[in-house]
Amino acid sequence: MVAEVRPKSSEWRLIYNPQGDAADIAAYAAGVAEGRIAGKYQLSNIEVLDTVIVQRAKEPGIVVGADIEPDREIAKSHGVQVARTPRMGRNSAKAVGTVLLADLMAKASRSFKAVERAPEDIAVLIYTSGTTSYPKGAMITHGNLDFQCNTVMRSFMPTGTDERVIWITPLFHVFALCNVLLYTLVSGNCGVLVSHYSPKNLLKAIADNEATILPAWPTIYSQLLDMAAEGTASIPKSLRFCVSGGSPLPLTLLRRFAEVFDTTIIEGYGLTESTGAVTSGNGTEGVYKDGSIGPVADGVEMQVVDEAGNALASGEEGELVVKSRSLFAGYWQDPASTAAVVIEGWLHTGDLGYRDEDGFFFITDRKRDIIITRGGKIGPREVEEVLMQHAGVGEAALVALEREGEGATVTAFIEPAAGAAPTPEELREHAERNLDEHKRPTDYRIVATLPKSAAGKLLRTELRGETEDRRLIYKEQ
Repeated sequence: MVAEVRPKSSEWRLIYNPQGDAADIAAYAAGVAEGRIAGKYQLSNIEVLDTVIVQRAKEPGIVVGADIEPDREIAKSHGVQVARTPRMGRNSAKAVGTVLLADLMAKASRSFKAVERAPEDIAVLIYTSGTTSYPKGAMITHGNLDFQCNTVMRSFMPTGTDERVIWITPLFHVFALCNVLLYTLVSGNCGVLVSHYSPKNLLKAIADNEATILPAWPTIYSQLLDMAAEGTASIPKSLRFCVSGGSPLPLTLLRRFAEVFDTTIIEGYGLTESTGAVTSGNGTEGVYKDGSIGPVADGVEMQVVDEAGNALASGEEGELVVKSRSLFAGYWQDPASTAAVVIEGWLHTGDLGYRDEDGFFFITDRKRDIIITRGGKIGPREVEEVLMQHAGVGEAALVALEREGEGATVTAFIEPAAGAAPTPEELREHAERNLDEHKRPTDYRIVATLPKSAAGKLLRTELRGETEDRRLIYKEQ
């Protein structure tokens, strides 16, 4: 479905399709061809509503799409109620202000001609993941998309013209839309759409279509590893390589995946504000360095700078800043946030890292996640990588929590590996063997799952209790 609203400056079109199928692709392209701004979220300068969570429900439940077949017996055995959303047909109920794509297509003229737009005109709005605050709409122009696909991506994911690329990540994310779907089409290759994700569905799609490239998020690679541990998964031999994006790829996960599946994962680095990739990926040209995001991509400038914005030498840690024709036009109706991250033409990423003598970049941590203790600075990623070397740890997250009367406590949240049950005592002993004393967590909390955004990024703000979920509906008692 397509919802239409006309802001003062331009027209936009919201793509609303909960089932997620090929209609998304046609709707996106049609919206841009009509000279509109296309997007997968409701536009707002205050907040973005993407998921409704009902609090204080007396019984747990799930809502499934019309084409999903849940196992109601298993749900019932766990006390979970199942509700199905209605199939969206021509005569079914639909949200106010929407029109069916089928109706638009039926009324379309055969003599349709795409609306001409200037490179600086907005093509799509892509919302950030909301890991540091609520999501902001990044205005991506026609020129951004053109430069990203025809210059930057050529060095990040070089392809022939006979590739079959898996489309598994959702199209509201910059990685999926710009670096996967759009680049696949621009480069003349074939996309394999997997609309309903599960590890088994993914592996079946790869095998049935003899797919050659798998771009995915770290959480997907982790789930495939879990299946391999159970003896129920193997990567089809047609794959030439995998690409990881959307969130940082833990080094331990990369090594395990390469060992178990005998294939390569190329890790790059990009942001919503840069229309995706800004490096050419670690291992793209046959040169691989542990923990690197690769050298800078074609058409992109990247530096490491200090607090004053001065460029640092190789090996020195600072903030990564980026300049490119793929940089966004700013945040939708939020000039203050735009000015805070784009300074004199350079996008300040908020990521800390360094460049080595060969021009390979490395990310060490997020600037705002650094923990300051009496013993010095602690980079969470370093500690998390060490904790994940423990066989019982699937994922780890390190944050500083305030305890009443005790000050800040360095706390490790641990999501166990499949079938494992690590204890705080085991983890404490592991840390004592592998970490300097001032870097060791003082508290360990075992959790079923770590909180993540829809793009698979860890939400440390939720672990720290800093944020209130703006999507919640509070029921009055």
